[in-house]
Amino acid sequence: MIELCKLTQNDRYQFEIQWSDDLVQRFRLSDLQERCPCARCEQGKRDVNPAVMAMKLTKVGNYALKIQFTEGCSKGIYPFELLREIGS
Repeated sequence: MIELCKLTQNDRYQFEIQWSDDLVQRFRLSDLQERCPCARCEQGKRDVNPAVMAMKLTKVGNYALKIQFTEGCSKGIYPFELLREIGS
């Protein structure tokens, strides 16, 4: 099982994750909010501000991240599997 080893906020708009297999991926917060996996966002259109920032990034157990955005939906829990798929 791949685990999150290190979480680094690069600037106000993006952060990096280093995984237990040494892969490092970068994530833009607006891209993540656009792909919010919560039930409400899955059903409708998402209006995402490209300048959205995170107030808080919280690890959920050993399987996901919860992101509290400065605006818009913050209900989604982002499983590590999803993050691995969409990270650059």
